[in-house]
Amino acid sequence: MAALPNGLGGAYDLSALANRARAQGAPASSTASAAAQSSAAQSAGGQSPQDPGASMTGASTSQVNVAGFVMDITPAGLAKFVKLSEQVPVLVEFHTLRAENSSTLSAKLAAEVLKRDGAFILLRLDGDQSGELLQAFQINGLPSVGALLRGQPIVLFNGDQEAEIISQVLDKVLLLAAENGVTEKAVSDGSVEVPAQPTLPPRHQAAYDAIEAGNYAQAVAEFEAALNDSPADVMANTGLAQAKLLVRTDGLDFEAVLSEPAGSIDAAVQKADVLAVIGRFDKAFEALLDTFEVANKEDREVLRAHLLELFKVAGNSHPDVAAARARLTNLLY
Repeated sequence: MAALPNGLGGAYDLSALANRARAQGAPASSTASAAAQSSAAQSAGGQSPQDPGASMTGASTSQVNVAGFVMDITPAGLAKFVKLSEQVPVLVEFHTLRAENSSTLSAKLAAEVLKRDGAFILLRLDGDQSGELLQAFQINGLPSVGALLRGQPIVLFNGDQEAEIISQVLDKVLLLAAENGVTEKAVSDGSVEVPAQPTLPPRHQAAYDAIEAGNYAQAVAEFEAALNDSPADVMANTGLAQAKLLVRTDGLDFEAVLSEPAGSIDAAVQKADVLAVIGRFDKAFEALLDTFEVANKEDREVLRAHLLELFKVAGNSHPDVAAARARLTNLLY
């Protein structure tokens, strides 16, 4: 595959996943044969009642018929689109209801794709349910956007971006696609309309509004109220952990905290919190686990509880969580 233009991430081969899908006898068509998804991702969610790729057929050597230019799919639903990426660039958006800017990004990305009228297909997935795919794309945060070209996943960018930046990145993807012979255009038969943007429940929206306003204590109260209404609300549980983290770190001098060695339990906990806020979960978990390794039994329980709290902040699908859980288990047993 040709080298990536500046500003794009690395490419990783999905051929092993494609071969596994073929071995499992997944259906195929002339433009979108079943290809990529491991059994773990398949168990994360089945196809939606209306299969978004069901109407795909080969139209000619220069265009490909699809059900829509923007489609919501499950992690397992990505399989049929891997082969399609040999003909048309496929964008993959990992959204999350835990971040308000995810909805904003979805709107801008969909608008850009629709404006380009078949130059791309955009697939939207729930990033919180797509752990294995996040690892395949080398994605460490949500929301994020990647692409599939000739079956290879490419990470494009993390977080919300200005519309102009999104346009520039997509231009680079088109250049890379052309260099690799991915030059066909998609034609939508209109059977799938542009999906509505994900919306937050009222309590969650109020909490994120409070975070946006800097009122972290109010956000904690809103998430706690949501959990009182629905104790099994995973999103509220995660949001509560995030809001509490913001309360703990509000007003801290981040540079001072990070420059000091974690010489005590309290210092290790505070340093881990600051690292988590700036998105360095790998280093946050490392600070706690390094201290855990030499701590006494009572301090270990404090550190373990804080680790579990930060696991909630990062989300179970975050790749750094799996590594930290494994190390914690080794240290415990």
